[in-house]
Amino acid sequence: MTFEDLAFFWALAERQSITDAARAVSISQPTASRRLKAMEQELGASLVERDGLPLTLTPFGFLFLDFADEVLKKYRALVLTAADTHSVLGTLTVATSSSPAARLVTRWLADFLTAHPGVHLRLAEMNSRGVEERICRGEADLGFMGTPPHDGDLTSLVIGEDEIVLLIPHSSSFHHLPRPATWEQIRHLPFIARTGGSGTQGVVDAMVEKNGWPPLSHIVLEVDSASGIVDAVESGLGAAFVSREVLFRRDLTRSSVWPVRGLSIVRPFYLVYHTERVGREPLAAAFLRYARMRLNKPDIRMEDPTL
Repeated sequence: MTFEDLAFFWALAERQSITDAARAVSISQPTASRRLKAMEQELGASLVERDGLPLTLTPFGFLFLDFADEVLKKYRALVLTAADTHSVLGTLTVATSSSPAARLVTRWLADFLTAHPGVHLRLAEMNSRGVEERICRGEADLGFMGTPPHDGDLTSLVIGEDEIVLLIPHSSSFHHLPRPATWEQIRHLPFIARTGGSGTQGVVDAMVEKNGWPPLSHIVLEVDSASGIVDAVESGLGAAFVSREVLFRRDLTRSSVWPVRGLSIVRPFYLVYHTERVGREPLAAAFLRYARMRLNKPDIRMEDPTL
């Protein structure tokens, strides 16, 4: 078993699709299927349930995911330590929107802190608009968000992707929905939405407008946080569009992801920073070096003022 196998398995757990996971780690779908089968044979146990889509992990698969995460974290920290010629100290202030914060940001920061134990971290969670405002005001060194920045002084680096899905409660009001449902069948349902400035809500609104569909007609509740939206759906208050990142490893007992015909929303996640200011901050520059290493993009131009 190799580091590449562990990275593929992480991608499989994230995307719940062999095809999508293979694309994420730049291998073919047949190669990905062979790797999964070889890992299961080596371990002597099944890692995924094969009785439906999207793919889900078996109980042992979740144990193996924890193992893969720990090994990959230590490996990345070792590579990062070897790449840095000096130790960095100080406080790194990071602003993040809730969708990437659900898993991606915490994993990246954990790796970075493992390699740089002298770093103190400040992490603030808010909507995408708030992330951009904090970076522009110099109140955050870096930011993570689900939409590209609007300010021309900010630079963004695509660090991952996420799918936005419809979450439907298991209540009698929603039992009539076909699978998949059409937009016209869901737009009059009671919906829960994020408050203004949410990247997730903005992406959904843009897709609806692009398709020429009428907007949702019945917003019953607005919630500040993504986790609050999931809790509200689980309680039966209404349906909602949410990030799959927020649902990862969340035990949904009273709601389900529901397909919508003609609606497929996959968006990038962005690492955002102030182009000039970050070049004067050693900690932020060190984190950007780490990000490039994590993304297998070591080719930094010497004239780039940020690194």
